[in-house]
Amino acid sequence: MLHCWRLMLSRCTNLPRPLVPFLATAKPNSNPHIQPAVSRLLHSAFASSSFSSAWPLPPATQPSLAPRKRTARIGRRSANPPGTSAGTVRHMQPAIKKQRVEEEGGGTEPKTSQHPKQQQQQQRTKSKKAPTPEVEARSAIHAATKNNDLAAALAVYDRCQADGVKLSAELYVSLLYLCSGGEGWEAQLGRGAAALQQPDSAAAATTAAPAAADGNAVAAQATGGSEAAVAAQEQASEAAAAGASPSSLKQQGQQQQQQQQQPLDPAEVRQRAQQFFEELKKFGGARAPKEMSYTALARMAAAGGDADGAFALVQEMLAAGITPKLRSFTPALVAYAEAGNCDKAFEVDAAITAQHLDLGEPEFCRLLQAAAAGTSWQRAQGVLQRIGSELTVLQPATLDLVRALFASPAAAAADADSTSPASAAGSRWEVAPTTLSAEGVCATCGGKLAALDLSAEELVAFSQGIASIAERMEKRPNDFQQFKGWLQRHGPFGAVVDGANVALYGQNFASGGFSFAQLDTLFQHLDSKHPDLKPLLLLNIGRTRALQARTPAAQALMKRLTDNHSFYVAPHGSNDDWYWIYAAVMAGEQGLLVSNDEMRDHIFQLLAPKYFLKWKQRHQLRYHFGPEGLSLKYPAPYTTCTQQLACGSWVFPGSDGSWLCARRVPSGETDR
Repeated sequence: MLHCWRLMLSRCTNLPRPLVPFLATAKPNSNPHIQPAVSRLLHSAFASSSFSSAWPLPPATQPSLAPRKRTARIGRRSANPPGTSAGTVRHMQPAIKKQRVEEEGGGTEPKTSQHPKQQQQQQRTKSKKAPTPEVEARSAIHAATKNNDLAAALAVYDRCQADGVKLSAELYVSLLYLCSGGEGWEAQLGRGAAALQQPDSAAAATTAAPAAADGNAVAAQATGGSEAAVAAQEQASEAAAAGASPSSLKQQGQQQQQQQQQPLDPAEVRQRAQQFFEELKKFGGARAPKEMSYTALARMAAAGGDADGAFALVQEMLAAGITPKLRSFTPALVAYAEAGNCDKAFEVDAAITAQHLDLGEPEFCRLLQAAAAGTSWQRAQGVLQRIGSELTVLQPATLDLVRALFASPAAAAADADSTSPASAAGSRWEVAPTTLSAEGVCATCGGKLAALDLSAEELVAFSQGIASIAERMEKRPNDFQQFKGWLQRHGPFGAVVDGANVALYGQNFASGGFSFAQLDTLFQHLDSKHPDLKPLLLLNIGRTRALQARTPAAQALMKRLTDNHSFYVAPHGSNDDWYWIYAAVMAGEQGLLVSNDEMRDHIFQLLAPKYFLKWKQRHQLRYHFGPEGLSLKYPAPYTTCTQQLACGSWVFPGSDGSWLCARRVPSGETDR
């Protein structure tokens, strides 16, 4: 080391210029035996006339022999000095440093270095631009939409018009959404101006910007207003990404609202909404009014008692080539039901059916309400049968409407339509709570519930719907198509096993894991108890390559099932849930799905409820591994849904596990 320094300093007149600052500031070595000798060499070198004449240095940069604080790196390494190798320089040069100085008043002071995070924060602050008026308006209207605050949104709009700020099409959709009352629009029925005076807290909890609701969302009908909530989150994220902060427009709108504190006239709100709709039409093309805009106007018409106007808007939407959703028809249905116009309500129902849309429980409630206002028991009975076909358990509000229906004039006319002996003259309907036995026998009327399953046509429609969704959601749709072909060649399978669910059952302890032994036990049980049911095991490919799958027992099980064409492995990137539910549905009326999965994940929310919920009751085979071994729980001998029994009575299951029975009793009999 010392020899290298002597060699370099002896040729100091030939040193490259970039190496001079290094020699002036470098710390030769921390070794106390070498450092004094090198320091003496540096003294003599810098004091020599040959060095100072060849490389004159400013006074401020004269070298100091004291160790310097490391402050900053300079750029690339310089060329090797003559007479030295690259390896010697790298060994000699642990870090190339220089001290930054600034001249101020004839003296020099070192600059204070900042933390890198502080420098980045300052750079972001400098590069951040002030939000434009358009961004401020969007942020303010989105905030008002989130809070369901119509007054604040209108104040922002008026301010934009006064300042000449142009609004985008999505903001007009948000304004229309607010004018209609949001997802809580039904709360405005019969409330008049008071409904628009203050934001409704219940509605505010479920409101959202509807601009994105015009797009095609998967299972929009099943999720109801959730697509609007997703749209609100996306819009809030966009506003934040655009650099929108609490803006002057928003603050001015809030101040103007606080100053006014006056109820909003419903007629004025409807007028403003029509103005927004006309402005939206001017955009044209892809930004022209879509389904959500028409639905907003229909909601306002229904809230104002104009059921015909709400229905006419749906017809106008259809004439414009816009595909309606279930929510597009709901305002007219609600308005007719509230008005007691049974005929028009069922006319809307027919229009919904013509669009191949499925009613949910809220829509069936409105049909019950409309049927109770009519005089036709046949029409009312048709609604009850449809409820039994498409729904399972009912909410308490629906059960209240059932009680009202059986007390209505339509129910009193049941004698003319019914063929039951219990409908003799002088009888009436009695509705009371009841209980069921394990076999499904009603304790009140003595009738027995049936085990209702999907028809052959419904099973085909259900399987096609599953395949369509699976192919759309899989990363490689061809993988699922290959499974469909394999299933046609080797199926159907009477017992489809959700392998991951069975193997992980009860394994949440320290030494637990994926248990192929439990799978083996289950298949042995199925072979002994149900030899007529061909089983199928479905696993993801990752499970077959894990450590647990390398044991001899696991390898033997998979080989035996593979040889019998009873084992299928879902490839990488595939969700095996689609595979086993599709195989179980394709098994037909006798097929069973062996799984304890409650099937409440988001993927099952995409399936049609009128098929999925009833199929699940009839085809899910549950299991339990206990101290005594494996036990299976078969489906109940009856289906939990609304049914008309052989004796003429009706039974209705509640969502809380209760049951309601409506039966015919003589007029003089006392209610239970």
